[in-house]
Amino acid sequence: MPSQFGAPAKVTITEENNKIKIKMLSYDETGKLTEVVSNTLKNNVANYLSNYRMINDYISVETANVIDLAFTIEVVLNNSQNQGSIITQVVDVVTNFMSPSNRNLGENVNIAELRRLLQSQNGIISVANILVFNKVGGEYSSSQTSQRYLDAETKQIELIDETIFAEPSQTYQVRYPGRDINVRVKNLTTTNFS
Repeated sequence: MPSQFGAPAKVTITEENNKIKIKMLSYDETGKLTEVVSNTLKNNVANYLSNYRMINDYISVETANVIDLAFTIEVVLNNSQNQGSIITQVVDVVTNFMSPSNRNLGENVNIAELRRLLQSQNGIISVANILVFNKVGGEYSSSQTSQRYLDAETKQIELIDETIFAEPSQTYQVRYPGRDINVRVKNLTTTNFS
């Protein structure tokens, strides 16, 4: 579609009984995905595609879902390394892994892959635990994951085979990495065995 008609951030297309369903997202002023897609953009997409559809096809343009996540990551560090710089590395790795530019609609979040990326960072002995929470409401999206929660109050997501699954019209992001990625450091030298 020519750029003068607008540009959605993410798009997914499905076909169901001669009905073409287009779900899209756009970016907000901070570069994060948002479910606020202008009617003008939706109408432009529908009008543009109407020239290329079959006579009996129907085009539906709707908004997809953004699901905001928060992470708590527990790591065991090498004591000879600078703890602050390693924590910054962890936050950077998770931010890049969850960046909207690296994720597609309908793409699952593979926690095992994130664990592998974190484990490969210099100074990290092991990744002890990764907890993932669904952030909902207020300054976050109102969309929720379809995956079950371990705790309904904190909205901690129950991982299935180290994965958070996405429906075709869903995508995941960390809206505020500075406060939604928490790193807990564990120190093996202070562990007592009895």
